[in-house]
Amino acid sequence: MAEFRDEVAHLISDIDAATDRDIALVEDRVKTLKSILEDTDKRILAYKKEINRRSMEEQAYAELGRRQGRTIQSDVPQEMDLFQREQRAKKSLASSELVTPEVEKSNPKPRFLRTEHELTPKAPSFSDQVLELYEAGFSPELIASKLKVTVAEVDLAINVSGKKSQKN
Repeated sequence: MAEFRDEVAHLISDIDAATDRDIALVEDRVKTLKSILEDTDKRILAYKKEINRRSMEEQAYAELGRRQGRTIQSDVPQEMDLFQREQRAKKSLASSELVTPEVEKSNPKPRFLRTEHELTPKAPSFSDQVLELYEAGFSPELIASKLKVTVAEVDLAINVSGKKSQKN
């Protein structure tokens, strides 16, 4: 009977250790998510500032156009997106004429916009990397050493995906 109690106590301590490890992993992920959300909030704020700045520029150009006796902004519908308004303003300044709706129909909006910076593909997620290596036949220990994470994280990623039960 004492052996069973010792064995149960040992199992309970192992479960507690695994639980503590998992809790630490979850807390780490929560911190990471919070930092990502803070970064996203900063980017959204910067985006809103840029939109406001462009709106102010458009108003200034419209005011300049009115002072010169031309109307640039008055015939542009408010629903029109920023790209279309910029194109109309460029055409109006180039031709020194009023921009009419017929001009808009003859030059349709391009399907693709070019970016000023080079786009790079996203790196695969942690779980995708783990599954790719696991499906290639690598052990969780090797995967953990290659990705510089703990074996528990690798096991968790494999178990969450359901691949471990399918492979065995």
